[in-house]
Amino acid sequence: MKPVPSSVTKKYPQRGPLQQVRFAESTTFNCFRCGDSKKSKLIAVYDGDWSKRLCNGCYGRLLSLYEIKAGTPADDQSAEELAHVLLSMVALDDQRRAESLFKASESRAEYLSAKSLQFIATAEHVAQQLHAEPQLEWSPAVIGLCKAVESEIVWRILQPLAARASRKNLSVDKKDKDLKRVATFCGDPNRTPPELGAFAYFLQTVIHSQKRRETSIVIGSFLQLAAEWADSHWLLDPKGFHRKLGLLTRDFRNRAAHIDELGREDYLNCRELVVGADGVLWRLVLATECRQ
Repeated sequence: MKPVPSSVTKKYPQRGPLQQVRFAESTTFNCFRCGDSKKSKLIAVYDGDWSKRLCNGCYGRLLSLYEIKAGTPADDQSAEELAHVLLSMVALDDQRRAESLFKASESRAEYLSAKSLQFIATAEHVAQQLHAEPQLEWSPAVIGLCKAVESEIVWRILQPLAARASRKNLSVDKKDKDLKRVATFCGDPNRTPPELGAFAYFLQTVIHSQKRRETSIVIGSFLQLAAEWADSHWLLDPKGFHRKLGLLTRDFRNRAAHIDELGREDYLNCRELVVGADGVLWRLVLATECRQ
């Protein structure tokens, strides 16, 4: 732990693990996040450790993440905000290069939607740039993997479901707390699609509610659609897709959105769940292929 420099003239209020300090004169230091040499009177310190000094640019990025995670919005909304931060962290050219690298290393990438591929590639690029500290920086990369799954659900399940159910009377389903997000999207596919959590609740209802299987228009449309897919039993098995979504939301998405500071190990574990050898995305691709 390096000592606090004697020329400090002001300490600003701490914001999460971050605190800005002003010196009497400009001080030269290396930003421990980006590694660049900087000279400034205003320096941010991470977690009270003077060996972890941050330039203003890196301080701003970390602060935006902390403010999102420390806020009160629901997990879905916080995850959406972190996803925007993730995409804004990487230039478009770098995103494209990362997509090309991922396609070259993973032949199955050709089956993914453009949006899913964008989130995975951007998460991979950010992860490669990160040092193991500060751990908080890994949250957007983890969220990127979760958003890839969410985007693939929209493309492979929700959009086809909306195309099938949009002209039906969904008024009753729109009043059902477990079905309304999906039913509302099916009624108007131009709306923002349901988030990961909302779809998980919908799928849980499909699996466990025999009564609503018999009465719900949107569930009936979903089951008709699933009957046309080659491996749809995985979608309807309580130990299949729904269990994987539970792991993804509980162990990674929700923690990244609000609760914890995530590190490299969290990212690698999430990556294995999403795009590992038997990852959720690849199982989803197989489950929604049309029968021959």
